[in-house]
Amino acid sequence: MRVAVDAFNLVADRRGMGRYARTILTDFRERADLAITLLVRDPSHVPILQNEFGCAVETARAARTRRFDAVWYPWNGVRFELPAPKMVTVHDAFAFTHPAGDPIARWRERRPIRRALRIADRLATVSHWSANELAHACAVDASRFSIIAPVPDPFWQPMPAQPVLRPYVLFVGGPDERKNAVTLFGAFERAFPDGDVTLVVAGTLRDADEATLRDSNIVHDRVRPDDEHLRELYQHAYAVAIPSVAEGYGIMAVEAMACGAAVIAADAAALPESCDGAALLVPPLDRDAWSAALRRVIEDDALRADLRRRSLARAARIDRDAPANQTLRLLRELGASTGSG
Repeated sequence: MRVAVDAFNLVADRRGMGRYARTILTDFRERADLAITLLVRDPSHVPILQNEFGCAVETARAARTRRFDAVWYPWNGVRFELPAPKMVTVHDAFAFTHPAGDPIARWRERRPIRRALRIADRLATVSHWSANELAHACAVDASRFSIIAPVPDPFWQPMPAQPVLRPYVLFVGGPDERKNAVTLFGAFERAFPDGDVTLVVAGTLRDADEATLRDSNIVHDRVRPDDEHLRELYQHAYAVAIPSVAEGYGIMAVEAMACGAAVIAADAAALPESCDGAALLVPPLDRDAWSAALRRVIEDDALRADLRRRSLARAARIDRDAPANQTLRLLRELGASTGSG
C-alpha cells in the first residue's frame, strides 16, 4: 500500500504534533506491506528525513504526478492536495476556541482545518474532549472523528534514582494563556511562603507570565531542558503540576507518569481523560485548591508514593502500538476504496 504523509513540519517540530507523528511513522517503518513517502516543502529536508526514517522523501510539488492509495495529514489540516483519499488528524480546536490575536494568523490557522473538515475522507483527533470541541466550534458531527490518542515514547521511563537535595515542583510551560501559569504561580507562592520548595519552570512562557514569576517571591529555577534532562526532572520532582485550562490531550502528563512522577492536573479539558484516574485533579482556576494540593503532595509521603504508583500503573496500561495500528486501519479503509487496500 502506497501512503503519502504530509511531513512539512516534521523536521522542526519535536514536541506535540511532531512527537505524535514520529511515534506513528517509526512504527510504520516495520510494516513490510507499506510504502511510505514523506512529502516536504523545503528540499533541504529531504536528506534529513531520509536519514531519520529510511523511506522515500520528496517535495509535495514533485509528488503531484505520483499515484498514492491514501494521504495522511497529521498537522491540523490540509495545506496541499493530492488526488488520493485523505485522512486528516485535527488535534484540537484551539484555532477557534483560543484564537490568535492577529487576524491574518487566525485565518492561516483556521483555513486548513476548515478545508480538512470539508474534503477529508477520514478524520481523527486525539481525545473525546477534542472531538466534542471541534464539533461545537466547527458545526460538525463529533462521530466523524476517530479517537487516536498519543502514547509516550519508550524513552519516557524511570531511570536510576538520584538524591534530591531540595524538593521541587516541575511545571512545563508554554507561550499560551491556556497553560494557566498565573494560577499556579499564585497558588505556589501561597503554599510555600517560606521558600522551602523550589518551582522548576521548564520551556517557554508568555511575557506576562515571565514578569509575574520574576516579580513574585517564589524560589524558582528557569530551565530549557532537552529530553534527557526533562526525563530526569519528571522522575525526581516531588510533583509535576499541569494547571492548563485547555489541552487537546495532555501528553506531558502521560510522559511524566511513564517516568513515575506524581502528577497534579487540572480537572479540565482532556486532562482527566489522559490521566485516567492516576492524577490528583484540581479545579483549574481555584487558587486555594491548587495551593492545598501542592502542600499536600509535598508534605504527605504516603500520598506522593501512591500517586507515583498510580502513574506507573497508568503507563503500564498503555498500548504503545495503538496509534500506528489505528491510523493504519483508517488508511487501509481508504486504500480499499481505491482497490489497493
